[in-house]
Amino acid sequence: MKKHNSWLFILIFILFVLGVGVAMADRDEHEHEEDEGYFSRWLGSDSMQVNSMGSKQYQEECGSCHFPFQPGFLPDAAWQLVMSDLEDHFGENAELTDEDHAYILNYLIINAADSGNRSLSRKVLWSLRSAPVPMRITETAFFKHEHDEISPKMLRNSGEKIMFSNCDTCHTQALQGSYNEHEIKIPGYGRWDD
Repeated sequence: MKKHNSWLFILIFILFVLGVGVAMADRDEHEHEEDEGYFSRWLGSDSMQVNSMGSKQYQEECGSCHFPFQPGFLPDAAWQLVMSDLEDHFGENAELTDEDHAYILNYLIINAADSGNRSLSRKVLWSLRSAPVPMRITETAFFKHEHDEISPKMLRNSGEKIMFSNCDTCHTQALQGSYNEHEIKIPGYGRWDD
């Protein structure tokens, strides 16, 4: 009888693991559904939206010059590098007061990829597991993988200046933290269907 119970336990465990694996396998397949499902609170959110008071100040200060990237796209060590020399911030002077600098850096670190339970952030971290800490989101293997089908020709022939660092040019809900493939519209090409 004990041997029978052991096999039954093993079978139930294997079925559970397979079920969770299928649920996690492809986030794109079910992104359009309103209800994220029963396991979503365990598996993490696919949204990069951050509910934090620092978000407003970050968007005002950093978003006045470029797209205000969600902190979950880089780990905290990368944000510390990005914020370490604002006198030469990718060729621009983006100096802040000491108070603003500390406040925004704290916001970025608290909401970085390695401090949350967001599905996209986990994928970013996984892509960096054996890579040096990047200073740009576009340098992550995750970003490169997600954009590998976008050719330089598409970027040039759109009639608009498209740069990978301007997320909201193609991702229509990027400012709200959504990077769902069903919300992508590439200028000059229209809706993107993967």
